[in-house]
Amino acid sequence: MFRFLLFLPVLMNFTATYSQSKKTIDSINTLYVQGLNIPQDSIVALFQQNLKDAEKISYELGMAGAHSQLSLVYAYQGKYEESTKSSIEGIKIYEKLNQLDRVADYYAEMGYSMKYRDMEKALYYMQKGKTIAEANNFENELKDIYNNYGVLKEINKELDSALFYFEKGLQIKLKLNDTIGIPYSWSNLAGVYGLQENFSKSREYFNKSLQQRLQWADSLGIAENYTQLGEVFVAEQKWSNAIPLVHKSLPISKKKQYQNLTQYNYKLLSDIYKKLKNTDSALYYFEQYAAIKDSVHGLKVQERIAALNVEFETEKKQNEILQQRAQLAEKDLEVRRKNTFIFGSLGLALILGLLGYLLYNQQKLRNRQLQKESELKTALAKIETQNKLQEQRLRISRDLHDNIGAQLTFIISSIDNLKFGFTDISEKLGSKLSNISSFTQQTIYELRDTIWAMNKENITFEDLQARIANFIEHAKNASEKTDFSFNIEGNINEAHVFSSVVGMNIYRIIQEAVNNALKYASADEIEVNISEKEAKYNIEITDDGIGFDQDNTELGNGLNNMKKRAREVGGTLHIKSSKKGTSVLLKVPK
Repeated sequence: MFRFLLFLPVLMNFTATYSQSKKTIDSINTLYVQGLNIPQDSIVALFQQNLKDAEKISYELGMAGAHSQLSLVYAYQGKYEESTKSSIEGIKIYEKLNQLDRVADYYAEMGYSMKYRDMEKALYYMQKGKTIAEANNFENELKDIYNNYGVLKEINKELDSALFYFEKGLQIKLKLNDTIGIPYSWSNLAGVYGLQENFSKSREYFNKSLQQRLQWADSLGIAENYTQLGEVFVAEQKWSNAIPLVHKSLPISKKKQYQNLTQYNYKLLSDIYKKLKNTDSALYYFEQYAAIKDSVHGLKVQERIAALNVEFETEKKQNEILQQRAQLAEKDLEVRRKNTFIFGSLGLALILGLLGYLLYNQQKLRNRQLQKESELKTALAKIETQNKLQEQRLRISRDLHDNIGAQLTFIISSIDNLKFGFTDISEKLGSKLSNISSFTQQTIYELRDTIWAMNKENITFEDLQARIANFIEHAKNASEKTDFSFNIEGNINEAHVFSSVVGMNIYRIIQEAVNNALKYASADEIEVNISEKEAKYNIEITDDGIGFDQDNTELGNGLNNMKKRAREVGGTLHIKSSKKGTSVLLKVPK
């Protein structure tokens, strides 16, 4: 949750003799902020003076470290505008010094501090820091980045992802024996267990964290654990047990000027007393909460922070553009020098002609390069969008499988148990139960088809062939008196790729046509033939059933849905029916 630094005891009366010493500046910058038992204003003054001392001797690494500490202290105080300013200044210096480990840490911390104000920006900066740290295997930074990234996942209700990143961070901390950081991981794991209503395990991990923090005299961490243990009792509706724990946290957070926690404690107490119908106390604590909230989260503060972020991003882009221009200018100068040397002996006319030709080619090359860069950016954006869509499809398919699939299976199992548990049920009731079981089983098959399509970004002809063959085999088992045949011409390219939407629509049209033939046509033979003609795939489903009068029969939902699906894939659907049978022809562009 926080940046963990080594604790060094420091006296406040640093003399002028040592104020400009790099060693002294570094010592102050490595202070463990949470462990300083001095007023917050004094802590701010200490790091502001350290920043000035570093600036006096042009010690850039010391300046960046001081900005880092100031950013953290300002965040605790709820001064988000000052915190963002310090973060941006620190990042600029570390990037200039090519200190990638600190750049990664800064980006992640800046993102984490925005989690309750701008989740989109928070995720952006945290992912930026995480990517840099992972690419360079910065374990010391990753242990905290993973932990904080898990907090963002928890806020977004992605509890499995939160547990995953909390565990990753904890394993690195255990490996590095990070005795200060381990309690934060325990607390975060406890929070997720609480959300999962595993309250005993949640209390166990919060208490483990609290005991270690008491040993280190980590005031802010202790205050957080008291509040978190109180939250567990609130979740269990044990209001009387929660109140003393929150009251233990409140004076610590107020003394340390930890505005976010103080604000949260007031809100929590207000909610508890409201549940206990103690209106006076509920109103009192809500007023305290509102007063802090207005000072910390005011609209003008948020606007200034947003403006700072825009200014920072704009400055970075401008620097990148200037750097690119400098590189292009350098390359252009080199070309001109070579051209001057080559054409110097050929005369003025030849020089002018060749120079014009080279300049034309250079411009053409630039245009081509710009076009390729634009195409690459478009392709990358498209790939990123497709990846996000695929992740969304996979998440939905898992939910369908885990929730709806499990419930349908439970229905089938329950019906079977009813049939076997009550031997004296009537034949009619038994038949009804069997029909419900069969219908539920069919629904499971339909659900599996949907999940199959959602799990695939693309569907090959071979995939579609296998799925159709499986469906026809299932249809054979359901209707033994009907003969089925499935034929594909030899010239069909089985490696042809459909999108998952097109592939699923083709499959559903075939499925609906076969089901209609089985249900209504009393067919003895059903054929599915796939061929290729005139740059189109022709998929024809025929039967020898009783057919129907197309002119005098109102189309039902099934046939209308088939036509709608055909239009969605850019194809056409033709239906012919007579007393000798029905033909459904689907033409799909290759």
